[in-house]
Amino acid sequence: MRLNPNAMRILLPIFIVFVLFAKTAEAQTNNSPYSIIGIGDIEDSYFNRTSGMANTGIGYRNSHSLINNNPASFSALDNQFFTGEIGVRGKLITYYGSPIDPTNNVSSDITFRRFVLGIKAAKHWGTSIGLVPFSSENYEFTAPQLILGTNGETTNSYAEGFGGINRVYWANSYEFFNHLSIGVDASYLFGSINSKTILQNPGLPSTYVSTNRNSAYTGLYFNYGLQYFGKINKKWNFSVGGTFSNKTTLNSDNSIIILNIDSIQINQTPTNQSTFMLPVSYGVGFALTKNKKYTFLADYKYQDWSALHYSGFNYSLQSSERISVGFEISKIKNVYNASFESSFFQAGLYYNNSYLNVRGQSIRDFGGTIGMGINSRRTPFAYNFSLQYGVKGTEINSLIQERYFALTFVFSYREVWYTKGRKYE
Repeated sequence: MRLNPNAMRILLPIFIVFVLFAKTAEAQTNNSPYSIIGIGDIEDSYFNRTSGMANTGIGYRNSHSLINNNPASFSALDNQFFTGEIGVRGKLITYYGSPIDPTNNVSSDITFRRFVLGIKAAKHWGTSIGLVPFSSENYEFTAPQLILGTNGETTNSYAEGFGGINRVYWANSYEFFNHLSIGVDASYLFGSINSKTILQNPGLPSTYVSTNRNSAYTGLYFNYGLQYFGKINKKWNFSVGGTFSNKTTLNSDNSIIILNIDSIQINQTPTNQSTFMLPVSYGVGFALTKNKKYTFLADYKYQDWSALHYSGFNYSLQSSERISVGFEISKIKNVYNASFESSFFQAGLYYNNSYLNVRGQSIRDFGGTIGMGINSRRTPFAYNFSLQYGVKGTEINSLIQERYFALTFVFSYREVWYTKGRKYE
């Protein structure tokens, strides 16, 4: 089995450039106040063709695009082709609430978010590998901190955190009876989260103590998927899907180093090991398509964080729910007695009751998306763009609300796949 040499000449430099870009982009993430809790902000975007439909796609099948929303979708890929996709997101956030300085309440960034490859390895078997984000942490703030053992005395403190968990996956799906597809996504989670707290001595303002914490996470994660699809009549096609993930243990190696103002080490604790649990989760969705042109989609996802009983000072982790709907219009052209999708337009809405409850308030996230895509007929390239606007959090109880715009760009390259020098049917 060998690859088209033209594909390798194009994909290899793309891969190298964007891996290097990913490294440089790690230090440019937006401030996210709520990422201080748990393992940070858990990513609910897929940075693929469903981005313009509010990431709705558990029941979605597509022969040209890599749909990570459900591992069962990869059996829909066209025979004789492989596909590579790269996703980049730019984000602008404005912060509101009493703790926010109104003269410094905006942050922005642009980051690499996705690199994936997929092929139709056999007539009914689709497979995909890739690197995608799982969670991220990035915050920075100053605040007075109570000194334990005193009569209400406080000191100035500065806190920051950064890092996240990445996911390398290998997904496979197989189609049975031309109507049923079953998929498995096996992932390796890895990454580190770093935090720093600097305390100032109120009696000696020039004296500081810095506490640096590092937690390195690793673990295996499995996501299972199923799709059942077919025709209702000559005009309508349908697909229903489901996903499921078991409760998963992440192993963590933790260390703490305490430094003085001259960065001289005062104390270092031995590295200790702990675990962080990911809950049982599942999702269901459906897609209805009319005349291969109009597609209506809806998803529901649930994660049972409440069963893990995580809590801390002024916060707890609660079960999360996400509901989304999407709509897509495909522009189809007939070329040499064959149909060809030249472009598509999308819209979507979402509501997410996240896994965070802070000061008695559920941290909710809701908004809408629009998107479009262009497929080149003369070259193997395709381009997807989506714009998202959302609101996360609340200003109640001195909390912070984020209002954000996100622009996602997905670049796709699709080329013929060869087997023993010949195309297979």
